[in-house]
Amino acid sequence: MNSDRDLTILLTLKDRVDYTVRWLAYAQQIRLPFKVLIADGGADEEVAAMLSDRARFPDVDIEYLRYPEDTNYPRYFAKIEDALCRVSTPFVAMADNDDFLVTETLRRAVQFLVANPAYAACGGQGALFWVVPGAARDDAEFLYGPRVDMKCTSLVRSNEAESASERLRAMPISTADPLYYDVKRIEDARHQFKIVRRLDLTDLFLVEYLVHYLTVIAGKTMRFDGLFLARQHNAPGSSGVEHQRRYGDWLGRMLVDSWSGDFAKFASAAAEALAAADGMDLADARDKVVEAYRSQVAPALLSDLLEERTVTLPMLAVLPAVRRLVNLPEGSLLRRSLRRIYRRVSWISLDAVLGTEIFAKTTKVAERDFRPIREFLGKST
Repeated sequence: MNSDRDLTILLTLKDRVDYTVRWLAYAQQIRLPFKVLIADGGADEEVAAMLSDRARFPDVDIEYLRYPEDTNYPRYFAKIEDALCRVSTPFVAMADNDDFLVTETLRRAVQFLVANPAYAACGGQGALFWVVPGAARDDAEFLYGPRVDMKCTSLVRSNEAESASERLRAMPISTADPLYYDVKRIEDARHQFKIVRRLDLTDLFLVEYLVHYLTVIAGKTMRFDGLFLARQHNAPGSSGVEHQRRYGDWLGRMLVDSWSGDFAKFASAAAEALAAADGMDLADARDKVVEAYRSQVAPALLSDLLEERTVTLPMLAVLPAVRRLVNLPEGSLLRRSLRRIYRRVSWISLDAVLGTEIFAKTTKVAERDFRPIREFLGKST
């Protein structure tokens, strides 16, 4: 089996022609050995015209597909689903035009998946990079630059637990996790985006989480040490940045009217897949999906909460200590002693446990008004 002929790179486009030119120029420079299927949902004709000149990228095997303009998410996901159905190789990896892929890691990933049928996806480390702009600071300055900064994370690693539930719990929380773009078996990728299109979610980030969940539920994932994917963090025109600008951060998106319906569909689809994979009750599977989601979203949500004016430095000091105390065993002497102090010392504020106010005092009027209640409750039955 020739691993180079068994993989298709699905390059999804929407305008940003300069970035497409850069992506293809790099592919030509490294003589990217895999087939490239371009699914173009942009408004312009420039890419089609450019690719009509076969001599421009002679060492890149390109198939170009033109789709209706991606004016909304349903069209975008319909484009991906259709393009995946046109992939003729047993493996596929998705890419955006501000991404850079590493050939050797892709090749190793295909070879690994061929030899290990229990694995649903394979890749390497993910990185973010920034092209440092020059003095002009226009969009073109983010294409190339005299300095390019790059960062990786050690949080991204293989997920090889035996059960789908354990793999879901072990998913990394890093924003550099490239699981969405990993090399996958074509039938898995088609199945995932069939579900994505059917659900018609409004929240773009929930779609990415859904693809992640369906991937680890389908099988184990392998992560090599070598770099697999480098994604540009400061490229203009990012769909994720535009979505966040329109709907807000994690907290803001949870306040959008469509959120409850989106999350219900997301949780149900993931739970159905998990229940089938592990042979468990659907309600139990949903609980595990929600538990995993809470764990993975919590750091990003906390980061957003810290932007709120009501979150203060005292809260950051008090809350962790309070949570540790609450989690102590009920019979703990320390827990019982501090609870007694909190409840009986009047000048300690009710909101001290949140850190929003440490000191307060019950007014004489409030104490007087509560006295009949205390006396009534204090009667022996």
